[in-house]
Amino acid sequence: MSVILPAASTSSPLGSSTPTPTPARGRWRGFLSGAREIDDAALQVQGRLPDWLRGGLLLNGPALWDLPRGSYRHWFDGLAMLHRIEFAPEAAPRYRSRFARSQDYLESIAAGAPAYSAFDTRDPETLLQRLRHFGKPRSTDNPAVVMSRVGAQWIATTESPHLLAFDPLSLASEGRLEFDDGLGIQIMGAHGITDAEGNYWNVGITLGPKCIYKLFRLRPGGHRRELVGSVRVAKAGYTHAFAMTPGHALIWETALRAQPLGFLFTGRSYIENFRWDPAHGSVLHAVSLADGSVRSWDIPPMLAFHPVQAYQDGADLVAELCCFDDAGIIDALQLTRLRAGEPLGQMPRLRRYRLRQGHGEALVEDFGGGLDLPQVHPERFGRARAGICWGSGLDAAGASRFFDRTLRLDLERREQRSWQRPDAIQLEPLFVPRPGGTEEDDGVLLVPTLADADDTTRIGVVDAHSMECLALVQAPQVIPFGFHAAWAG
Repeated sequence: MSVILPAASTSSPLGSSTPTPTPARGRWRGFLSGAREIDDAALQVQGRLPDWLRGGLLLNGPALWDLPRGSYRHWFDGLAMLHRIEFAPEAAPRYRSRFARSQDYLESIAAGAPAYSAFDTRDPETLLQRLRHFGKPRSTDNPAVVMSRVGAQWIATTESPHLLAFDPLSLASEGRLEFDDGLGIQIMGAHGITDAEGNYWNVGITLGPKCIYKLFRLRPGGHRRELVGSVRVAKAGYTHAFAMTPGHALIWETALRAQPLGFLFTGRSYIENFRWDPAHGSVLHAVSLADGSVRSWDIPPMLAFHPVQAYQDGADLVAELCCFDDAGIIDALQLTRLRAGEPLGQMPRLRRYRLRQGHGEALVEDFGGGLDLPQVHPERFGRARAGICWGSGLDAAGASRFFDRTLRLDLERREQRSWQRPDAIQLEPLFVPRPGGTEEDDGVLLVPTLADADDTTRIGVVDAHSMECLALVQAPQVIPFGFHAAWAG
C-alpha cells in the first residue's frame, strides 16, 4: 500500500482575517467555525469514570465552514478536524485536536476559499478548468465523516473514493492511500467495514449510462481493491453506508438517485447531482461474499444513511435501517437553518426489512420514529444478531428541534430507555464494552453534548444498561458537531 505524503502542514487557519461566522447561540454554537488545534490539555471530570476505561475516544467531523473569501453551505461540507480524548487509570483525561491535512484542506487554506466541490458547495473551477480533466472529475478528499482501519492503519473518509491515513495518537495526517486496481470508482460509501482479519470492505459506484455498485475488499498492507461482487442499475441511489452479515453484503438503493452526467460534466455540488425519484421505489440488494451472486428485493421509496445491523435469520436475510420517507433531511441540514436553531422537521424511522427467498418484495416492520446514528456492540455488527442498539434520539411526537437525547432500544422487547441533558444537543453515542464483560450492554456510552449553558463541550459517560450518567468530561473548547466516533484501545 503506497502512501502519498501531503505538503508540510500549515498553522491553524483561523485568525483575525477570518470573517465572523453566522451568529449562533447556546447549543447551536456547535455549528460554528472556531475550533483550535490543541496539542495537549488536561480535562476536568464531574462524577466518577469507570476504573477499566482506558484508551482513546476519536472524534471526526467538519470544523471549518468559513474562510476569508468564501464559505460552505451545508453541515456536511466543512473541513475535517480529528479529536482524541485519552482515558488512563488514575490520571485526568487528556485532549488534542488536529485538522486533517487533506489536499482539499491544503488548497482551500491557501486560497482562503473552498477549492473543491463539497456535499452542497459547487466546484469553484471554471468550465475551461474542468475540461482539463474531462470525464474524470476532481473529488474532495476532505475526510469529515468516518474513521476506520485497514489492518493497523487508521483512515478517515467521506463519500469520495479517497482514504486519508492518520496516526491515532498524534492525529497527524499521513497522506492518501493510492491503489493500482483500475476499479474506476467515482463515489463511495463513507462507512467502510473492517472485519476480524483487518480487511476493509466498502461499496463504490462507477457512473455511466448504467451505474455499477462495486463491493470490494482491501487487505491489510495491500494496494489493490479486490472486486467481490457488482450490481448494475439504471441510476444508483445515494449511498452513505452498507451492512454485512457473515455471508452477504446488503446494499440499499435509495430513491435519491444519481444523475451520472451531472457528476461527469458539470460543476454542481455532490448532492445537486441526485434527484428524488419515488416512482421507482427503492431496492435492497444482497451480494454473496462467497461467489458475488446478487439477489434483490423491492421496498417502498426511502432514504437511509445508517444501518443498525444486518443478520441471517434462518433462510431469511434481515436489515434494520434508520430511514427517512423523503429527501427533505438534506435541506434541513443546511448551515443557515442549523445555526438559527430551526426545527429539524424530519423524523428518522427504524425499519426492519425481511428478505425472503423466492419473494421479490421485502416484508417491512416499522419500529417507530426518533432514532439515528445507531450503535450496537462491536462484536455483533456484521457478525451476529444484536439485541440492543443505542442512538441519538428525537422526541417521536415532534417536540425536539434536533437530536437531544441518547436512546437505548431493546430490539426484541421494544423497550426504550434514555438519558437527556436539559437544553442540549446529544450526538452519536459510542459504545465501549467493559473488558471481560459477558452481557451485550456491559459497558459505557461516550456521548458528545453541548447545552445552552455550557462554555465548552461535555462528553457524557453513560452506563449502557441503566442509562445513568456516571460522569461528564469537559473539553477545553466547543468541539464542532461531527458525525461519528471510534475507539482506539
